[in-house]
Amino acid sequence: MDSVDAAGLGIGDGYPTRIMGVLNVSEESPYDPSVYDDPGEAARYVDEELIGEGADIVDVGLESANKRFEVLSAEEELERLHVACETIDRVEGEAIFSIETRYHEVADAALEQGFDMVNDICGFADPRMPAVCESHAAAVVKMASPSDLERPGAVEETDWAARRSPAWAERADYVDQVYEALKQNGLTDRTIVDPAFGGWSETQTVADDRETFRRLQEFRDLGRPILVSINRKNFLGELVDRETEDRLPASLAATAMAIERGADVVRTHDVAETRDAAVIADAFGERSG
Repeated sequence: MDSVDAAGLGIGDGYPTRIMGVLNVSEESPYDPSVYDDPGEAARYVDEELIGEGADIVDVGLESANKRFEVLSAEEELERLHVACETIDRVEGEAIFSIETRYHEVADAALEQGFDMVNDICGFADPRMPAVCESHAAAVVKMASPSDLERPGAVEETDWAARRSPAWAERADYVDQVYEALKQNGLTDRTIVDPAFGGWSETQTVADDRETFRRLQEFRDLGRPILVSINRKNFLGELVDRETEDRLPASLAATAMAIERGADVVRTHDVAETRDAAVIADAFGERSG
């Protein structure tokens, strides 16, 4: 099974690459162009800059996942949820709306109030998350992560000797750990896997991201669609020696390669350009796996 139904949107084998645009209603988020706290302004941004430019999915973040900031509680996320819900109520265009959260309570409330799917950056560290998504028949992105709500994406900080075995932990490299983290706590029938590119911990390196990218097609063995979030990431910037604002060409080249290696969803802040790269990759690429 390499495809899922996300509120009527097919994702995976047999479908075009889906583009996930980003909206943040988190005041601490560092990427200013995507941050809004007024539902009307946020809705206009979604209609014009995301859906209008080709986004199939809009991923809404309630808090910054940047490790420099303190983690919000479920209650604090719920206090912000009304802005997100008011926003999607005002959007005129057609898209699937995804809530980015690590808490089952927030996912449940968002799905009850109009959201279509969940982007779980803690990889089911909340053990009730899979059941909530299944009860709503909702697709869910599961990012590779330790079973710890406080440490999204910090795969290599997991005590693998205890969770697997000392022998496995000694021989496993970073990509092996990512793969194992995605398997931990299971997968729902509508799970999309995310290998967690980016600086999620102090010890994750650009070399780790490059090796994950090289071996991306291996994640197809999980039997689920793959989401990648590689837009302007450091592992690309260091290769081309460009700062974040000048990394778009590198991101587009990597996007086409990621799709050929099996990516089904690309999460991006540069929707129009990424969509074009995906169209070319879909038209002329030969997918791996």
